Amino acid sequence: MKLTKEVSTMKKVLSTFLLITLLFSAGTIYASSNSAQNLSDWYKKAFQKESEELGAATATGMISIFIGVNTSLKEAKKDIDTVIASIRGQRINDAKSGIERYQTKTINSLNTTVAELENVNFDEYVDGLHIEEEIDQDFEKMVEEVFGK
Repeated sequence: MKLTKEVSTMKKVLSTFLLITLLFSAGTIYASSNSAQNLSDWYKKAFQKESEELGAATATGMISIFIGVNTSLKEAKKDIDTVIASIRGQRINDAKSGIERYQTKTINSLNTTVAELENVNFDEYVDGLHIEEEIDQDFEKMVEEVFGK
């Protein structure tokens, strides 16, 4: 029994020694590793991963916004082109109508003038001019006779 007791005690001492050695080894290994560096490396990796995800999301969002703005600008350009074409067409029609009204008015005025001139007797007008010339000549003769003496 004594031998068994000694073996059992030896087993306990050996187990305790191994356990203490193992704990010191683990503590030494943990202490020899740089925990601050490990934490820093983990933070850098996590930050880089989050930064990449945020950058990708930002780039995707910006591209989406640019596509939306580009689409809106194209639609606005089409709307502006349509409005300009409509205004231009209206202005052209207004100009044509104004020209046609002026042309009609001028033709009517010319026709009225032609009708009036057709009613005028030019022979009487010419005779009236001759009479005035004769009166002027007679008046000049009388003035010469009165002041010439």
